[in-house]
Amino acid sequence: MGFNETNIDVFQPDKKTKLQVYEWLPDSSVKAVFIAVHGGMAHAGDWVTPAIYFKDKGVATYAFDLRWHGTYPKHNPDGKVYFHTNSYEENVSDLDAFYEWVKAKHPGKPVFVISHSNGALISLLYGLTTAKKTDIRGFIVSSPWLKNKVKVPAIVEKMAGIIAAIHPKFTVTPPDITDKLTHDEKIHARHIEDTELGLRGTTATAKLGAESAKTQARVVAGLKNWERFPMFAVIAGDDYLADPSASRDALQTVPEGLVTLMVHEKNYHENFNEVNREETFAAIWDWMLKYIK
Repeated sequence: MGFNETNIDVFQPDKKTKLQVYEWLPDSSVKAVFIAVHGGMAHAGDWVTPAIYFKDKGVATYAFDLRWHGTYPKHNPDGKVYFHTNSYEENVSDLDAFYEWVKAKHPGKPVFVISHSNGALISLLYGLTTAKKTDIRGFIVSSPWLKNKVKVPAIVEKMAGIIAAIHPKFTVTPPDITDKLTHDEKIHARHIEDTELGLRGTTATAKLGAESAKTQARVVAGLKNWERFPMFAVIAGDDYLADPSASRDALQTVPEGLVTLMVHEKNYHENFNEVNREETFAAIWDWMLKYIK
């Protein structure tokens, strides 16, 4: 147990797939529950920083490794680690099954979905679709990946769909911007170590490129119809991965009163791992208290 987790478990969204789960549980009674969805090329252990903070508030955090991320090869014979998805609908299905799995452990407790980057893209699609049948209390999103900030040659963008259809798991190596994720040197060093251990991916697939572009457009267009779920969104102004202007513009289309927006102009991509994270966590906790009843 390398991320100060309380337990490690295995969750099965279907009969053949196993996904590792990290659990951070309060020492006293549980006041609320986080279902955490990590970003692309990352892994569920990355949730240790907010999980430890909120554990002291009585919040239990459950985070699972997305398919093709983190410990996926450990539990699945065909597994490898890279930024890939078969479809975002499959990711949403996994998330919904995880919600049911976690809720069964804490019946009656308020559940919040907390997510980052590509995980936020997944969770926003979930909120627009399947989550409507749940009793989730709210969504927390950090640096939602609604538009890619990394410059991709125009010809590559045009060819992504064709390549994905012919060879969906064809991989490319995007620019390494690990040093532009957080100003916290200790967490940066942890990211480097996790990459060396094979927990963090370094390549992305053609299928991911095609599916993400389609899903980003779908979510951006759908946010004007967001309903029922309150949302707390954190935007990093100095983000090298997710375009902060695009995220802000998209979130401003959400119906009035449903979004609380926090912007840190000097933050790199990982708001929950930044040096000012406790300011962010305190604001999230104040927001949560309105919905923990």
